Amino acid sequence: NTVLPKPVRPDLHIPSDSDVQKLIRLSSGTEMEIPILLAAFGPMRRGEICALQSDCIENNTVHVMRNMVKDQNGKWITKSPKTYSGDRYIEFPAIVAEKLHRINGRITCLTPDALTCRFRRLIRRAGIKPFRFHDLRHYSASIQHALGVPDAYIMARGGWRTDAALKSIYRHTMDDHQKEMNE
Repeated sequence: NTVLPKPVRPDLHIPSDSDVQKLIRLSSGTEMEIPILLAAFGPMRRGEICALQSDCIENNTVHVMRNMVKDQNGKWITKSPKTYSGDRYIEFPAIVAEKLHRINGRITCLTPDALTCRFRRLIRRAGIKPFRFHDLRHYSASIQHALGVPDAYIMARGGWRTDAALKSIYRHTMDDHQKEMNE
Protein backbone atom coordinates (compact mmCIF):
# COMPACT_ATOMS: atom_id res chain seq x y z
CA ASN A 1 0.00 0.00 0.00
CA THR A 2 2.90 2.33 -0.60
CA VAL A 3 2.04 5.56 -2.35
CA LEU A 4 4.87 7.24 -4.18
CA PRO A 5 5.02 11.03 -4.20
CA LYS A 6 3.79 12.78 -7.31
CA PRO A 7 6.54 13.80 -9.68
CA VAL A 8 7.57 17.42 -9.27
CA ARG A 9 8.21 19.45 -12.39
CA PRO A 10 11.78 20.71 -12.14
CA ASP A 11 12.17 24.46 -11.83
CA LEU A 12 14.68 24.93 -14.61
CA HIS A 13 16.28 28.28 -15.24
CA ILE A 14 17.32 28.99 -18.77
CA PRO A 15 19.82 31.82 -18.90
CA SER A 16 18.98 34.83 -21.01
CA ASP A 17 21.00 35.97 -23.99
CA SER A 18 22.45 38.76 -21.87
CA ASP A 19 23.44 36.28 -19.11
CA VAL A 20 25.28 34.09 -21.61
CA GLN A 21 26.94 37.08 -23.29
CA LYS A 22 28.11 38.33 -19.90
CA LEU A 23 29.58 34.91 -19.05
CA ILE A 24 31.34 34.72 -22.40
CA ARG A 25 32.85 38.19 -21.86
CA LEU A 26 33.94 37.40 -18.28
CA SER A 27 35.45 34.04 -19.25
CA SER A 28 37.31 35.37 -22.28
CA GLY A 29 40.91 34.16 -22.18
CA THR A 30 40.34 31.90 -19.16
CA GLU A 31 40.07 28.12 -18.83
CA MET A 32 36.27 28.53 -18.69
CA GLU A 33 35.86 30.26 -22.06
CA ILE A 34 35.92 27.19 -24.32
CA PRO A 35 33.74 24.98 -22.08
CA ILE A 36 31.10 27.73 -21.94
CA LEU A 37 31.20 28.18 -25.72
CA LEU A 38 30.92 24.42 -26.31
CA ALA A 39 27.91 24.09 -23.98
CA ALA A 40 26.09 27.23 -25.15
CA PHE A 41 26.63 26.67 -28.86
CA GLY A 42 27.05 22.85 -28.87
CA PRO A 43 25.14 21.81 -26.82
CA MET A 44 27.77 19.61 -25.19
CA ARG A 45 27.60 18.04 -21.73
CA ARG A 46 30.32 18.80 -19.18
CA GLY A 47 31.73 15.25 -19.34
CA GLU A 48 31.89 15.44 -23.14
CA ILE A 49 33.70 18.78 -22.95
CA CYS A 50 36.22 17.51 -20.39
CA ALA A 51 36.96 14.42 -22.52
CA LEU A 52 37.23 16.32 -25.82
CA GLN A 53 40.60 16.15 -27.56
CA SER A 54 41.94 17.99 -30.59
CA ASP A 55 41.96 14.79 -32.67
CA CYS A 56 38.14 14.92 -32.62
CA ILE A 57 38.00 18.33 -34.31
CA GLU A 58 38.09 18.85 -38.05
CA ASN A 59 37.47 22.32 -39.45
CA ASN A 60 34.33 23.58 -37.63
CA THR A 61 33.08 20.12 -36.67
CA VAL A 62 33.53 18.34 -33.35
CA HIS A 63 33.09 14.58 -33.17
CA VAL A 64 31.65 13.84 -29.73
CA MET A 65 32.89 10.32 -29.08
CA ARG A 66 34.15 10.42 -25.49
CA ASN A 67 32.69 11.21 -22.11
CA MET A 68 34.46 11.73 -18.78
CA VAL A 69 32.70 9.97 -15.92
CA LYS A 70 33.56 8.61 -12.48
CA ASP A 71 34.14 4.89 -12.19
CA GLN A 72 32.90 2.74 -9.30
CA ASN A 73 35.91 3.91 -7.22
CA GLY A 74 35.20 7.61 -7.80
CA LYS A 75 38.10 8.03 -10.23
CA TRP A 76 37.60 10.05 -13.43
CA ILE A 77 37.80 7.91 -16.56
CA THR A 78 37.14 8.57 -20.23
CA LYS A 79 34.82 6.24 -22.10
CA SER A 80 32.48 6.26 -25.07
CA PRO A 81 29.04 7.88 -24.73
CA LYS A 82 26.42 5.77 -22.98
CA THR A 83 24.00 5.89 -25.92
CA TYR A 84 24.35 5.62 -29.68
CA SER A 85 22.86 9.10 -30.11
CA GLY A 86 25.52 10.53 -27.79
CA ASP A 87 28.17 9.77 -30.43
CA ARG A 88 27.56 12.67 -32.81
CA TYR A 89 29.04 15.43 -34.93
CA ILE A 90 28.42 19.07 -34.04
CA GLU A 91 29.28 21.96 -36.30
CA PHE A 92 30.31 25.12 -34.45
CA PRO A 93 30.44 28.75 -35.54
CA ALA A 94 33.84 29.80 -36.91
CA ILE A 95 34.59 31.96 -33.86
CA VAL A 96 34.34 28.88 -31.60
CA ALA A 97 36.20 26.55 -34.00
CA GLU A 98 39.05 29.08 -34.28
CA LYS A 99 39.65 28.88 -30.53
CA LEU A 100 39.57 25.06 -30.62
CA HIS A 101 42.22 24.86 -33.36
CA ARG A 102 44.77 26.61 -31.14
CA ILE A 103 44.81 23.61 -28.76
CA ASN A 104 46.68 20.34 -29.14
CA GLY A 105 45.55 17.41 -26.97
CA ARG A 106 42.80 17.78 -24.36
CA ILE A 107 40.68 20.86 -24.89
CA THR A 108 40.46 21.49 -21.14
CA CYS A 109 42.40 20.03 -18.22
CA LEU A 110 39.35 20.38 -15.97
CA THR A 111 37.28 17.49 -14.63
CA PRO A 112 33.49 17.80 -14.71
CA ASP A 113 33.41 18.62 -10.96
CA ALA A 114 36.13 21.26 -11.29
CA LEU A 115 34.24 22.74 -14.24
CA THR A 116 31.07 22.97 -12.13
CA CYS A 117 32.91 24.66 -9.23
CA ARG A 118 34.60 27.22 -11.45
CA PHE A 119 31.31 27.88 -13.25
CA ARG A 120 29.58 28.63 -9.92
CA ARG A 121 32.33 31.12 -9.05
CA LEU A 122 31.99 32.79 -12.46
CA ILE A 123 28.20 33.09 -12.01
CA ARG A 124 28.71 34.78 -8.64
CA ARG A 125 31.30 37.14 -10.12
CA ALA A 126 28.92 37.96 -12.97
CA GLY A 127 26.19 38.88 -10.49
CA ILE A 128 23.50 36.98 -12.38
CA LYS A 129 20.81 34.60 -11.14
CA PRO A 130 22.49 31.26 -10.36
CA PHE A 131 22.03 28.39 -12.80
CA ARG A 132 23.82 25.13 -13.53
CA PHE A 133 26.46 24.63 -16.21
CA HIS A 134 24.09 22.05 -17.74
CA ASP A 135 21.52 24.83 -18.24
CA LEU A 136 23.70 26.17 -21.05
CA ARG A 137 22.48 23.09 -22.97
CA HIS A 138 18.91 24.21 -22.22
CA TYR A 139 19.84 27.64 -23.55
CA SER A 140 21.26 26.18 -26.76
CA ALA A 141 18.25 23.96 -27.40
CA SER A 142 15.82 26.78 -26.60
CA ILE A 143 17.58 29.18 -28.97
CA GLN A 144 17.48 26.58 -31.74
CA HIS A 145 13.80 25.95 -31.05
CA ALA A 146 13.04 29.69 -31.07
CA LEU A 147 14.85 29.99 -34.43
CA GLY A 148 12.58 27.30 -35.88
CA VAL A 149 15.19 24.55 -36.13
CA PRO A 150 13.31 21.24 -36.51
CA ASP A 151 13.32 19.00 -33.42
CA ALA A 152 15.12 16.19 -35.26
CA TYR A 153 18.15 18.45 -35.82
CA ILE A 154 18.12 19.76 -32.25
CA MET A 155 17.98 16.17 -30.99
CA ALA A 156 20.89 15.09 -33.21
CA ARG A 157 22.98 18.09 -32.19
CA GLY A 158 22.33 17.58 -28.47
CA GLY A 159 22.60 13.79 -28.48
CA TRP A 160 19.01 13.12 -27.38
CA ARG A 161 17.64 9.78 -28.54
CA THR A 162 13.96 10.74 -28.33
CA ASP A 163 12.07 14.00 -28.31
CA ALA A 164 10.62 13.25 -24.85
CA ALA A 165 13.50 15.01 -23.10
CA LEU A 166 13.39 17.79 -25.65
CA LYS A 167 9.67 18.34 -25.09
CA SER A 168 9.74 18.06 -21.31
CA ILE A 169 12.92 19.96 -20.52
CA TYR A 170 14.51 21.78 -23.43
CA ARG A 171 11.60 23.67 -24.98
CA HIS A 172 11.34 26.28 -22.28
CA THR A 173 10.72 29.73 -23.60
CA MET A 174 13.36 32.15 -22.51
CA ASP A 175 12.04 35.22 -20.68
CA ASP A 176 13.41 37.78 -23.11
CA HIS A 177 12.05 35.90 -26.14
CA GLN A 178 8.66 35.43 -24.47
CA LYS A 179 8.42 39.16 -23.79
CA GLU A 180 9.34 39.88 -27.41
CA MET A 181 6.67 37.47 -28.68
CA ASN A 182 4.04 38.93 -26.35
CA GLU A 183 4.77 42.42 -27.65
